[in-house]
Amino acid sequence: MRNNEANIFVFAACIIIGMLITLNINISRGSSYTFLSSEQYMDAYNYKIKLHDEISMLINQYYAFDSKLKLYKSDSNNTSKVAEGIKTDLEQSNMMLGRIDVEGQGIAIILNDADSSLFNNTFEDQFRLVHNTDIILVINDLINGGAEAISLNNQRISSGSEVYCSGPFIQVNGVKIAAPFTLKAIGNKTVLYDYMMSEENYLQSLMLRKLNVQITQSDNVIVPAYKNNVLSKYTKALD
Repeated sequence: MRNNEANIFVFAACIIIGMLITLNINISRGSSYTFLSSEQYMDAYNYKIKLHDEISMLINQYYAFDSKLKLYKSDSNNTSKVAEGIKTDLEQSNMMLGRIDVEGQGIAIILNDADSSLFNNTFEDQFRLVHNTDIILVINDLINGGAEAISLNNQRISSGSEVYCSGPFIQVNGVKIAAPFTLKAIGNKTVLYDYMMSEENYLQSLMLRKLNVQITQSDNVIVPAYKNNVLSKYTKALD
């Protein structure tokens, strides 16, 4: 009788232990999944596409530079061909640095203060004006959207450009400019337009503040060269 009771106890214990093991496996498996919202999924998908494009661009640059290196080595005696190749590389570098005028498809954005009827001599009037921080944030969005060249009232935006408040004006590249402010950007016009008009970007907040915002696409956007000199005081090439 005692043996039967022991067998029953062991059998019941095995069943309970088996159920606990099964439950633990199911919980462990369930914890490995992460559910994303539609917005999180789109952000992750867009980030993946951006990384893929950057990797492809770097691979193409590598093969292009490798081909040029092989060409220069094989034609070291042909000085005219080597000089032509160096000239082409210099033009490309000047284009990337903003040293020459460029053109291409893109968009134009005009920013202006709100209509005078909306001003009522209160603190809220400050939100009806275009400030330098507004322009900086719009420029950042243009860069993130893939703009290859940007100008502000015909002043080229480069790594050496400053955009800050100077009384009733905004100063860029040492030049004072007044509203309306026209930003021109060269890049894929459809991608740039859709990106700038998306809800998460800064233009939407300017529209909510009742500022005058116009954005148009164009097949022929002209961005002038950066005219100021860039002098390196503290940087030097690595040996």
